[in-house]
Amino acid sequence: MKKEEIIQTETVFIPKTSKNDDALFVAVNGRRLLVKKGEAVQLPAPFAEVIRHSFDAEKQAQAYIDAVGGKE
Repeated sequence: MKKEEIIQTETVFIPKTSKNDDALFVAVNGRRLLVKKGEAVQLPAPFAEVIRHSFDAEKQAQAYIDAVGGKE
């Protein structure tokens, strides 16, 4: 008998950055999803985690650029 997997999900909102920016491609361990932007969606927890890490890295990169941008 095959056991049912319980998949934990999380709600994620990804804002659109332009008019034609409709989806975000996300891959985790060979599984792929296109996540719709501009509305809250339910995703498996590993995909939500990857998106959170991506946004955190983007914020850290922008903070670094802002910190060293004025120095020459």
